[in-house]
This record gives sequence, structure tokens and C-alpha cells, in this order.
Amino acid sequence: MKLEVSDVIWTPFTDDDNPNAGNVRVEHHLSGWQRTEGDRWMPAKSLGPIGGMNTNQYPGLLAMFILFNTLVVRDGIDPNRAHRAFLAIEEYRLAVSPDAPGADA
Repeated sequence: MKLEVSDVIWTPFTDDDNPNAGNVRVEHHLSGWQRTEGDRWMPAKSLGPIGGMNTNQYPGLLAMFILFNTLVVRDGIDPNRAHRAFLAIEEYRLAVSPDAPGADA
């Protein structure tokens, strides 16, 4: 799916009792996806407080990789699990190293 319509949903490791902690997935925006206990979500293209998309593709790519970093570093999501989830996003597959598992070379 395209970055423009991708939502990232994850559950950080903030509550050891939450069985959903560490989960991450990418869903199509406005597809009716269901929330789970303790999860957070953000459009994959969102830069949050530092800006948003414009006609240039790079702000969206930057936002996507900042979000990836936030999930892994701040919220303790396993990097390989995040990578597998983000492979649902076409621009992610094109932007990662071509020899990475699942990349579009």
C-alpha cells in the first residue's frame, strides 16, 4: 500500500501485563481496523509536531523512518518485527537497502 494511506499501529512496552505489548502492524487508512488495548497509532507519513507532507516525497519518507525509529528506540518494538510490518508500505520497500529481506530491488 502507498505511504499516503498507511496507518501504523503499535503497542509499546510500557505495561508488562499487556499481552499486546510489542505488536506492530500497518493498516490501510480508514479501512475500519480495530484498536487493541494499549495501542497507539499514527499515519505513517506524519511528522507530528515538526511538520507534514507536501508535494515533495522526502518529508513523508523522513516521517516514516522517524516513526520507525520511535517505535524501536522509545517504545521497545523489535526492529525485525517493525521491519516486517513496514514492508506493507511500498515506499518503505523501495527506500531500504535492496538486499534487506522483503525490499523491492
